[in-house]
Amino acid sequence: MFSSPSSLVPRVYTPVNALEKHAEYLQALSLSDLIGGDTPAARERAGALAFTLGSLHLDLSKQRITPETLSLLVDWAHSCGVESKRAALFAGAKVNTSERRAALHMAARWPSGTRPPEGMEKAAAFCQHQRSRLAEMVERVHQGKWFGATGQSITDVVHIGVGGSDLGPKLISETLADRPSHAHVNVHYVSSMDGAQLLPLMESLNPATTLLVLASKSFTTADTQFNVRTALAWLSDSLEVDVATVSRHQLIGVSSKPEKMAAFGIPEAHQLVFKDWIGGRFSLWSPIGVSVAMQLGMSDFNALLEGAHAMDCHFLEAPLTENLPALIALVGAWNCQFLNIPTHAVLPYDGRLKSLPAYLQQLEMESNGKSVRIDGRSVTHATCPIIWGDVGPNAQHAFYQLLHQGGHTVSADFVAVAGRHVEATPDVQASLAAQEQLTLANCLAQAQLFALGDDAIPLALRGHMAQGYRGNQPNSLLLLKQLDAWSIGALLALYEHKVFVQSVLWNLNPFDQPGVELGKQLATSLFNILTGSPHEQGLVKDPSTEQLLRKVGDWRQ
Repeated sequence: MFSSPSSLVPRVYTPVNALEKHAEYLQALSLSDLIGGDTPAARERAGALAFTLGSLHLDLSKQRITPETLSLLVDWAHSCGVESKRAALFAGAKVNTSERRAALHMAARWPSGTRPPEGMEKAAAFCQHQRSRLAEMVERVHQGKWFGATGQSITDVVHIGVGGSDLGPKLISETLADRPSHAHVNVHYVSSMDGAQLLPLMESLNPATTLLVLASKSFTTADTQFNVRTALAWLSDSLEVDVATVSRHQLIGVSSKPEKMAAFGIPEAHQLVFKDWIGGRFSLWSPIGVSVAMQLGMSDFNALLEGAHAMDCHFLEAPLTENLPALIALVGAWNCQFLNIPTHAVLPYDGRLKSLPAYLQQLEMESNGKSVRIDGRSVTHATCPIIWGDVGPNAQHAFYQLLHQGGHTVSADFVAVAGRHVEATPDVQASLAAQEQLTLANCLAQAQLFALGDDAIPLALRGHMAQGYRGNQPNSLLLLKQLDAWSIGALLALYEHKVFVQSVLWNLNPFDQPGVELGKQLATSLFNILTGSPHEQGLVKDPSTEQLLRKVGDWRQ
């Protein structure tokens, strides 16, 4: 048979080609084959795939990889220029190419007295100045010297935001302010645009002692604007003072647009500013975290920043072969791109981390959920997987059946906490310790069963229980020594840098989100139709939507 000239051209070796060939080899092996039982080789492999930074431990030994896989993945990272692009990120280069600006969220947690990388100096100094202003506001609230419009001290904070302005602070509040004894003031989070979260607060909080925090990078997001206007109307009506007076006394603005905050009626003294080189989903460390600081105190807020900064330094300095964010990014890309696993479950085995899956959904899917590269060409393979999950013990009674015996392949991150100290009577402490051990046992058992399937069934039980556990579900285990401010800061920074590394591998811009804009524009037009306001005639003719609008109109009459 005649061969065309193109078929005679030898295939050029690339790290991607090598990984594709290596994936074919590993697809023929099960995770049971790789994990290998109680042998010296198996123990050596497990030891080579475990990594520790401070009080955070990453175990990759239940991934479908070998040390050779990691070597090939690191070669791929080198070929993509991960190290040089990492340096550019920290030096303030305009890595957000579509918006022509830097991405310097790391500056928001850079400690004063520590020299930042060249190119980050001005950003770090600005962030440290804003952190000082934030600390002054926090101290004023804690000392009972922040007075509402009628002269009473603040007792409650309502944090109004959406997306990155809500998910990060809310996650930290749930994680670290899990008991009333841990909180200086009460903080409540409002994000849903329908008012469902705001209504109960309006019925239960004292309007005279409630401080609103309006957190919005652009200061134009419809969700937050509608919520804050309703909240201000509630305070104004309840206190019998005008909205302008309420805004002067009981509203803090956090935004990258100080001129818009001023136009809204927020005094300069009650404004906190962050620059547009901090993206919304990377903004927890900026003044967006003011409500967390008010709830927990500056000591815990600073420890949160210190944990994230420690991960920054590790990511910037450690070789890729030992670099936790790079390794977890490379393994994630391996699962998605080379093993063709379309979804990734986040399974925290600690109820305080219940919002971690939602936080990572936004961080990863809004950053790398793209099919157009920086150079404008289409990506020819899967990029970011679908991120989903739940608290592990709850998930065991919900969707683990499908994961163990269904037909879908997933990858997973199990997140566990080694210990928790609670001041209590000896009997209560003993009971809580037993609960911790049971939770850890379930986490380790499920990770083992995900990987090994039927091979995890002890010999003595085979033939006496149902089989059909599919196994071969690759998973990582992230173990925290304790769930404190430092460790959660390090964990979230780990995932931030994971996103950046994967964006380099796939040649994406992880710092914009053009895919969300058209839906907002369509919603504005439809809102005008629903409210009877003038609207443009350029809406796409869609009989399905038109009939729904008619049904809404009929029912509202």
